[in-house]
This record gives sequence, structure tokens and C-alpha cells, in this order.
Amino acid sequence: MNGYDDFDRTLADWFEHDALSPTPAAGLDRVLDATGRHRPRPAWLAGPGSRWVGATPSSGVRSLQPLGLRWSTALILLLAILTLVGGAILAGALLVQPTPLPNGRLGHLAYGLDGDIYLADWDGDNAVRIADGVSGSGSAGCNSYWGEGPMWSPDGRHFAYRSTWDDRCGGTVVITDPATKGVASVLGSGWLVSWSPDSTRIATWTPPDQSIGIFGFDGVRQALLTMPTGCALPGDFDPVWSPDGRSVVVWPCEVPLDGSKPHGLPTTDPRSHAQWAYSPDGDRVVYVDGESLVVDSADGSDRRVLVEGGVAAGGLAVIWSPSGDRIAFDAGSTSSAPNEIRLADPATGTVTMLARASGTDALQVIRFSPAGDRILFARLDANGTGTSLWSVDADGSNERLLVNGTGWGDWQPLATGS
Repeated sequence: MNGYDDFDRTLADWFEHDALSPTPAAGLDRVLDATGRHRPRPAWLAGPGSRWVGATPSSGVRSLQPLGLRWSTALILLLAILTLVGGAILAGALLVQPTPLPNGRLGHLAYGLDGDIYLADWDGDNAVRIADGVSGSGSAGCNSYWGEGPMWSPDGRHFAYRSTWDDRCGGTVVITDPATKGVASVLGSGWLVSWSPDSTRIATWTPPDQSIGIFGFDGVRQALLTMPTGCALPGDFDPVWSPDGRSVVVWPCEVPLDGSKPHGLPTTDPRSHAQWAYSPDGDRVVYVDGESLVVDSADGSDRRVLVEGGVAAGGLAVIWSPSGDRIAFDAGSTSSAPNEIRLADPATGTVTMLARASGTDALQVIRFSPAGDRILFARLDANGTGTSLWSVDADGSNERLLVNGTGWGDWQPLATGS
């Protein structure tokens, strides 16, 4: 266990008894109200009717006959009791305040497994189920849940996961907000949960009219964006936010949130490529061009090939470290699934191999730890089953299995302002 014991035990108690719904608002309220635990009953508090102090009355001295106390002694005891009780009430009021989300070196691991959603310690220990879905395939899959990273908002205060969706059933996005004890569910299909840079909104495809819905973490829709002809429709491309949060990009178009007309991206724009990612400060973009990894300024004026060849064009992600000094990416040839995780240094061009798959397995990089010293990734077999979540140090050492049976998960970033 770690420094989050109270939070973890409380979640475990709640999940064991109440968390059978993907939107367990009432149970979540009880969990958070109980997160701050009361200390054990003080030894000086005896049971009702107990005689705490007793003495044989002395002749000629007025006393409280039922208890055998002098008036002066009783007054002193009464004042002491009032002081202690008042202090206990004040301390208790502070203790029952909800504990903020973890703010340590690594937060919780959220992941989907067999139709359910779990929260665990960063290393997969002490897992508790927060949404109970239906396992298996077929029509039952419409009542299942999963979470492809990133599930956590950038500030680490909210996390979101999806229900399965297809032509038979519409999808939903479930947003959990422990800070305000809220759980919201909104209509939305797609794969990734696209969080805004300020962590206050998500963007998701909204069926059936192929529009993009912008929702607050309270579930209230703030905008509905219509995609023009020539831009991608729901499928392999989810919306990606601009650093200023004023637009979303759906390859190969940019759609402003203020209602302005969407427009196609020119080929000189780094975001015109299918695989790309902003740096943490928003000044640079990394993208995959053919089998090469390219770093460019956000306006496309400073293109530089960082890795020549060997980058998996069919990979799912290229990710920056929190400080922007390293880039992790899926590696492999275009004729096969990505079978390596590699790390590139934009300043020196140095490339380090972090993990390698065996046989027909594939690898997918997910996220850096908040300190940038570890990387979360998934192993997938040729059929997308028999998956597992792993972590490895940024120098390629200390590779370890976190969760077996799933490739869907995300580490909680450091909460800001806690």
C-alpha cells in the first residue's frame, strides 16, 4: 500500500457493495463523504450511564449526590469535557472533508477489463471495480465498457471511459468527477476520449448525424460541430484539441469552436499527417511521415527528420514526455504490426529501444509517468486478445507486468492545484 491508503480502502468498500452501475452517483457520494476517516473513539469517552468519577461525600461540603462530586470539581470537569468535546467536533469536521485526488509521483491506473472499468494503484495492485459491464461478445457487448488511453484529464482530476457501440446500440462516454462527487454520461461514439487542454471539456463524435459534440465534465453540451464534406467521419480519427482549446482537428480538417467555417489543412501543416502530437508547450509538433519521425514547429516552419525509417506507420501513438525533452513511439515496418517501443531525444537525435515484442505480438505506447521516468505501454497479440499492460523505465530497464488481460489503460497525471 502507499500514501493513498484511506482513498483506496474507501473506494474498495464502496465498489464491493454499491458500484454495479456505470453512473453510481449515490454510491460515489457516500464514498467521498467517508474518505476522511474518523479517528478511533477516545479512551476518555465512556459509555452512556458510566460513572467516570466518584467520591464519597464529605460532611459539611455541598456535592452532586448522584455522582458524589463537589460542585467545584464538577464545574472543572464540565469545562474540561466541553473543551474536549468541542475539539473533537472541530477535528471531526475537518476529517470528514473529502480527500483530494492523489498528488504523488504516480497516481492511479484506470483500465478496462472484460467489459468492466477498474481503478488500481499505479502498478496494478489493489484494483477495485467502478463499473460493472457485461463480458463476452454479441449483443451483450452493448452493455460493456472500456477505456483507451488517455482516460484521465490532463490535470488528473477526472477520468472518462466509453461504452461499446455499433449499429445496434449507441455509445456513451461516462465522465467521473470525484472532486464534485459527480458522474455524467453523454452520447458519444469513437475510440479515444479527447480531453481539452484545460481539462474542462471533452470532444466526441455524436451519432447519428456525424457531428462532434463538445461537453463539459458535468455532461452539459456546449457546442455541436458539423463536419464538412471531405473531412474524416467517425472511425479511425478522433478529434484532437488545439493547444489554446479554440478548435479541434479531425484529419485532415480543423474545426473552430466559435462556429467559424471548418477548413482543410494544407500539406505544409504538420497536423495534416495522420499521426501527430503537440509538444506540452504547444510550440512543436511531432508526426510520422512514411516510416520517419519528424519534428516541426507548430506553424510548419522548422521541419527536421528525427528518426529516418523504422517508425511504425500503422502505430497508434507518438507521445511527448511531460517536459518535452523526449518522444516515445511505436516502431516496426509497414508490413507488420509495431513490435518495439523506442525513445528519441529531439535535441541529440539519440534513439533508445525500450521494449520489444516476440512472435506476432504488437506493442502500443500509452503515456509517460508524471516524472517522465517510466512509460506505460500495452502488449497485444495478433488477434487483439491475450493483452497486457506493462511499464518500463525510460532507459529501457525494469520492465514489469501491471495488469494481465487488457491493453486499455491510463496512468493518472499529477493533479494541479491540490
